[in-house]
Formats: sequence, C-alpha cells, structure tokens
Amino acid sequence: MSPSLYVPSHGRWVVNKTAVLDGWTYGQRTLPRDKKALSSDRKLAPVIQEFQQLIEDDPELFMHFHRMFDEVRRSDSNLNRVNNYKELMVALDRIITQAPRFGGANNLVMGVPIYAVLAPFCNTPSGYSVFTNTKVNAQLHKIFDVWAEFLVSPESCYVLSTKEQCWFSPAALDVMSERLGTSFYDAWVCRDSDPDKHYGFTSWDDFFTRRFRPQMRTVLDPDNPNLITAACEAYVHTIQSNVRAVDKFWIKGHSYSLSHIFNHDPFTPLFVGGTVYQGILSSLDYHHWHSPVDGIVRKTCLIPGTYYAARLDNDPDPDVVSRSQDFVTAMAARALIFIESDNPIIGLMCFVAVGLGEVSTCEITVKEGDRLKKGDDLGSFHFGGSTHCLVFRPQTPLKPFPHVQPGTVQNVNSNIFCIEDGTEKN
Repeated sequence: MSPSLYVPSHGRWVVNKTAVLDGWTYGQRTLPRDKKALSSDRKLAPVIQEFQQLIEDDPELFMHFHRMFDEVRRSDSNLNRVNNYKELMVALDRIITQAPRFGGANNLVMGVPIYAVLAPFCNTPSGYSVFTNTKVNAQLHKIFDVWAEFLVSPESCYVLSTKEQCWFSPAALDVMSERLGTSFYDAWVCRDSDPDKHYGFTSWDDFFTRRFRPQMRTVLDPDNPNLITAACEAYVHTIQSNVRAVDKFWIKGHSYSLSHIFNHDPFTPLFVGGTVYQGILSSLDYHHWHSPVDGIVRKTCLIPGTYYAARLDNDPDPDVVSRSQDFVTAMAARALIFIESDNPIIGLMCFVAVGLGEVSTCEITVKEGDRLKKGDDLGSFHFGGSTHCLVFRPQTPLKPFPHVQPGTVQNVNSNIFCIEDGTEKN
C-alpha cells in the first residue's frame, strides 16, 4: 500500500466523534496507575494533585473548568464520559503512567492520549481561556516532565511487544511497513532483529525517536545549491507567500503573523513579505529534523507557549488543534533555527519546529556557528504529533516542485523547492 493512501487522516490526531473520545477518556478512569497500584482509590500523583489545587485555588480557572464541561458539544445519549474536572484529573493521572499504544492505521486517539482527553474542551470558549492561561500551561509542562520520566525508562517498553495494540504486533508492523514500502527492520535502525527483544529499543521514547537506515532518505543531488529539501517527513499543509509582519492569526484566512512566530526576534523584518511552507507530522512519522540547505547556523532559540490552545470554530469535529495549524505557529511552544544558506540567493532562512500537546519537547541539537550540509541533523520532537515551517525571505525566488501540493506527504530530505531562475528577486 502506498503511503499516500493515508493522506486523508494524516493531518489529524484524533477521531472526529466526541462520543468516541468521551468513551475512551471514561475508560482511562478505571485503569490502574501502574502494575504496583491496582487500587482504583489510590491518591493522585503529586503533579496531578498540584494541578487540581491550582484549579480550586484560582477562582477564574475554577469557573472555566466548570463551564467548559457545559459548553462542549455532546449527545444526550452519550453516558460514558467524564463529568467534571475531578474526573478529568483521574484520567490524566492514569495516562502519565502509561506509554502510548498502537491505535490503528492512523494511530488516532492512542498516539496522543492526553490530547484525546482534552480535545472535546479545546473548541469551547472556557476551554480556550483554560488552555491559553499561563499558569495552566506551566502546570501542563510539569505534567509532561513527569510523564517523560516514565517514557524514557525501560518500564515503558511493555508496549514494544508483539501483543495486541502494541507496536510490534502483526497489525502494527503491517501498517508501518505499508507506509514505507519495506519491513520495519529494513526501514529503521534497530539494535536487535528480534521483536520479542523490542528490536533493541530501550524505552518508548527511544522507539519514538528512531532513525531511518541511511538508504531510506538520502539527499538527491546534494551538491546542487539551488535545491531545497524537506526538513521533516510531513503532510503539506500550505505554502503561503507575502506573509505579513503582524496579522490576525486567530481569524481563519489571515494566517501567519511573523512577529509572533519569531517572538519579535530582530531577524523578523528580513522575512516580511516572504514565504512560509508548513507541514504536519503524525505520531507514526519520523520525528527528527534535517537541514534543508548547506549553510551556517546563525541563531537558535526555544520559545515557551501553549499546548492545547486552538482557533475556535463551529465545526463539531473535536480535532480543533489539527485545524489550527497556522494559529499554533504563533501560540504554541516552538523552536527556531535560523540558517544562513551558502547560496546567497537563498540567504537567511528559518526552520520552525512547533510542539503541540504532549509533543511539547523540541530538542535542538545544533548551536550558533555550526556548519551544516543538506540533510544534517537539526534536532527532534518527542512524544507525539507536531508541525513545522520553513520561512524564506521575499527576495528568494522559490519554485515548488509540481508534486509538492497541500495534501501530499513529502519525505524528509526530498527536494521540495528549486530556485526559480538562479537569480535573486529585486
């Protein structure tokens, strides 16, 4: 099966029915926190207790956490659901002692379990107030840190087995093989050939950040300075030119606001009127970033931000964050890597990694002054789906290749742009 057959769901992270998410979240409440804690009345983890205390101590948050349950779109017949913020805390408490399981062809729900719990509330006015609140985002960051300790530990390897809903089950291996056109072992760097030994992966995160074997994603024509390659394995969201310094990014159709994306960086004016290419990653994709050009790293920075804030709309589909791709570039936690291309026609460009939801960890592995060859490693996402942008100056005469269209999946290191005529625009 061709990877392109997965495109219709590639840009989304959860199923489109609130009832399904509610039922799944409700089920989390009955799960034990871990194998040593089978009692359902065990106290919440300290970081979750702290979150609940934050809600109850802050009158505004207390109000919003109550109202968002009233505002969410639900069917009256749907009985299996959490009904208040305390039950929501229990569901979160269970999730942070579990590793994400394989959830089918597009890995919806299970691949981003915290977002699956919170998604129905993200598209409500009170939910927007909650998920743009600085104190809430700081607490979510603490929760992710606690969860990450488990996901990088050997204890998380229990999902790296051949059992049902595990990552090396026949169903999971078939899906991952179909996406790439080759076997899992032939596609990915493994330390062991035995799936019963987790293919040598030492934790969930070690598996999640796995690397392609060198032959899988080679740079074609690496010495041609007029070719720009894909920095991530991703579904094309859009290519937009004449981007403004400041725009109403919260209104659909106004799109990118460079000053906000770059957090008012001094380089911002150089890109006003330029081009933004955006691509979306899923939890089944490759999560490392690679340099799209030869050049020198001029600056890197990590920008804190939101994790579940989204542009409000009237769509009943709960996956609102996936519909807010341009919005999140200005709001979410993100990493910036400014690269000065060796080709002066390209000049300064920027790679923007946007961490969404539980995929909030953006790890930069290069520093200012580093020399890069096209395809060199820049960093990676951890723990789930995410999005990214390439931003170019207005003087760079970009021409996308015909196959680079919204709705298509572009392989990392594949050619996506060429310099139109080899000369810089005036």
